[in-house]
Amino acid sequence: MSIRSIIMPFASQEDGEQRLEGALRVAQFFNAHLDVLHAQTGAEKLMPSERRLVSRKFYDQIDKLVRDYVHDDMAQAKQSFEQLRTQYSIHDEISGSDAVSANWHDIFGYRGEVVAEWGKVSDLIIIPQSLNGQTSVSFEAAVNHGGKPILVMPRKQTHFAPETIMIAWNGDNAGANAVNSALPLLKKAKQVVVVTSEKYLSKKPTQVDLARYLARHKIEVECLAFAHKSRKTGAQLLEVASELNADLIVSGAFSHQNLHQKVFGGVTQKLLMRSVIPLWMMS
Repeated sequence: MSIRSIIMPFASQEDGEQRLEGALRVAQFFNAHLDVLHAQTGAEKLMPSERRLVSRKFYDQIDKLVRDYVHDDMAQAKQSFEQLRTQYSIHDEISGSDAVSANWHDIFGYRGEVVAEWGKVSDLIIIPQSLNGQTSVSFEAAVNHGGKPILVMPRKQTHFAPETIMIAWNGDNAGANAVNSALPLLKKAKQVVVVTSEKYLSKKPTQVDLARYLARHKIEVECLAFAHKSRKTGAQLLEVASELNADLIVSGAFSHQNLHQKVFGGVTQKLLMRSVIPLWMMS
């Protein structure tokens, strides 16, 4: 699988310029196209029931106020996007061209629905790390409906060139899907380390099985194991990543609604809350 089409939802201006620059650098890394999706809603979606209670003229005024506010709020972000494109010599997508490209899209609709729809026809979904450490609407939609790898980026990271990549491995389907989707990334890395809790060392496929699989893709890996501590797997993974000076973690992911059903779910939450490096995730 090659990464040719990338999407990133854009909902607020918090760290907006850094997030846009980081996403453009990801597009450059993969020599891909980036679509920045600004999903917005008008009064019809915000107040569907009120439409029957007020005059059409008054409702239209409310709708215009909402749309004007959203437009003004995003004006600076769109300007930053255009300036960054110019800075990195990135242009609109040209049919048939292999050059790096990027476009901004203003879309009326709920953000989760937009991410789910566009995610089905993309290769990678960039999700900014949540401000409160919880799973965001965009992340939930990407996990549940996108069916594509998710790159969770620290909000202020403006570069992307991972050389040391850590794979969090416990032999489950989500982890296997994440690794398979990350092959284009792993092939570019200088060092790949498979890290497993001792609790899961015997679970098949094992670290050795994964290393054999990756070797067939010309990816050489190191294997590490750490002593399992109850309810601290996520924190331990982050400690190992820090010790390795890893630039990115590849891991399985589970949505909020499945966290109570999955042993690895708590790890997903911990990584989302505490990681200071990008996460490459898939369910």
